[in-house]
Amino acid sequence: MKRGNTTPFSGFTLIELMAIVAIVAVLAAIGVPSFRDMLLNQRLATAAQGFNAALGFARMEAIQRAQGVEVAALAGGDWSEGWVVRTGSDASSSTQSQTQTLRRFDRLPQGVSIDTTLGGGFAQGLRYDGNGFSRQTARAGFSAGCLTFKAETGRRASVIVSASGRAKVCNPDVSGDCGSGACARGEGGA
Repeated sequence: MKRGNTTPFSGFTLIELMAIVAIVAVLAAIGVPSFRDMLLNQRLATAAQGFNAALGFARMEAIQRAQGVEVAALAGGDWSEGWVVRTGSDASSSTQSQTQTLRRFDRLPQGVSIDTTLGGGFAQGLRYDGNGFSRQTARAGFSAGCLTFKAETGRRASVIVSASGRAKVCNPDVSGDCGSGACARGEGGA
């Protein structure tokens, strides 16, 4: 007569456990770089959309207030340090009004920078008049151009502003996505 279960205990041996740990380590080593690239590309998209939102906000405020609203880099012409949307920057106005900051945007996230090889980059900033048209900050002429962001992965995103003041985000590395402007032609300059 047999009593109880006579089968031995089942489980993992130390060698089997170490083999599983080695497989998990190899899979993690393969997955971590692609996760980092995905994270950097997401930061790039967020930065470009944030700049596009700042331009849309500035245009809307200019129309609502019927006065000039400017989007300018916080550190001179260096957009990577952040940007500001402010009123009272209408150079064509006969009465210079007091500048009022409407919104301030933080510096670019780590791993994202400005690609100065593509487009003009709005070195002097961008101003919207009371009708919502984009203007050059130094002169009264219409302004159109782009600012291109670049991730450490090599992926880029451009924010293009038409002379009418409308802004859009596009991929300068996809043929035709950015239209036929300076970003599409690959013209540099600051």
